[in-house]
Amino acid sequence: MSSIFTDAGYLVQLITDVSGLSNAEVARRLLVENRELGTSVWKELQERQIRPYQWSDDLNQFYESTTAFLFESLIWNRSTIKQQMQNWINQFLEREFHRPLRVLVFGDGLGFDSASVAQAGHQVSYFEVSQRAIQFATQAFDRFDSRVEILSDVSQIQPAHFDAILCLDVLEHVPQPEAVVKLLVSALAPEGRLIVHAPFWYLSKSVGTHLASNRKLSGDIRHLYGSNGLHAIEASLFWNPIAFAKTSGTRHAKFLEKQRIRLGGLLLSVGRFWSTPHELITKRMLAQSLSSWPEMERFAKGLTK
Repeated sequence: MSSIFTDAGYLVQLITDVSGLSNAEVARRLLVENRELGTSVWKELQERQIRPYQWSDDLNQFYESTTAFLFESLIWNRSTIKQQMQNWINQFLEREFHRPLRVLVFGDGLGFDSASVAQAGHQVSYFEVSQRAIQFATQAFDRFDSRVEILSDVSQIQPAHFDAILCLDVLEHVPQPEAVVKLLVSALAPEGRLIVHAPFWYLSKSVGTHLASNRKLSGDIRHLYGSNGLHAIEASLFWNPIAFAKTSGTRHAKFLEKQRIRLGGLLLSVGRFWSTPHELITKRMLAQSLSSWPEMERFAKGLTK
């Protein structure tokens, strides 16, 4: 799926169609975003005088009207960090079930995660509320030849229906993450799996829409997930991502996985109070993860001739 990022003209035109910006402006902003992830969102927050890291009506309206996330989300999905996460998820689902699944991808923005899971052979439902993101994702699904059901209202999410649910980079943005987890658990089948990536600790200039009120949840399993009947069964070291099963199931974490989950939780819990080391490491990893983009540079140069 990463091959789509070599087709600079297609991506630029797709964002142009959704945003109404010119091809030249879209290409320029993508290159700026590729050099420093989060630039578009942070700049617009400042222009609109919206206080970062705090939920407000202004921030809610920002989500509904901004085009900035088109750039941030596309570049984040281009990063090798995110692509490794997608590979981890597909491998995990294969190990767990060995069959096609009903998968909900909750808050999937531009639809790259839904497309990745659909290409692995699963029946996918994509949920998103941003109309611009839905428009982008709909066209992207056609490009990937992925048959994905598009949901735009929580009432469309069927209870006890999905074998797996992905919730990536969503919970740190919402004012009530506990309510979102409760909703997702209600949509899981009895033997279902919930896969989450939520860097609650991450409050920096590159992520101005992460909420400071959620920072207390960094490294937390018991309150946010355990209270909703989930237990952790597998994770990468920094929980990017972490997978849960319903308590009613028979799947439990193996010894080494338990240690990895506990160590990850301990490291992340430090971020509730002091996240400077985490931010420095993340900044370095992102810089390594986002390589130069020669295809986009050539395309942008061609537009200026």
